[in-house]
Amino acid sequence: MPRYMDVIKRFDKKHFCPFCNEKKEDMLEIKKYFYVILARSPYANDHILIVPKRHVCLLKALTHEEITQMFQLVEKWDKKLRKYHKNISLLLRDGLSKQKVWKSVNHMHFHLIPDHIVYVMDDRDSENRDFYDNKDYKKLAEKMRKRYTGA
Repeated sequence: MPRYMDVIKRFDKKHFCPFCNEKKEDMLEIKKYFYVILARSPYANDHILIVPKRHVCLLKALTHEEITQMFQLVEKWDKKLRKYHKNISLLLRDGLSKQKVWKSVNHMHFHLIPDHIVYVMDDRDSENRDFYDNKDYKKLAEKMRKRYTGA
């Protein structure tokens, strides 16, 4: 399994946004403005991301309609995850990844992270994370889709 930062470095060289190129068949839920996916480099089991379809870097760039839908998805998936997990952390990632704050993708998104302590990370944390290849990611996404949506 490749390491997270090795994959991210390849994306950066190509000016490639993984969230703008996400495959619909791997998405857990698709709405008008957002989609929900399993994290490819999770901090914990059942770690999901809520991502705007439109490429934006900052939360403040979202429209009122997008923010409304985002909160609906956060509430919905928090409730789903709590059926299997006691604690859920919500983490916003926005801004530019070139700033030294251990962000790796220039596309605003939210993390819903079950049963994991959110703390200030450093480069070692990113270096030690795995990144699911397409085959493993598809299997895990399908398993999670069945578990959480019945589809």
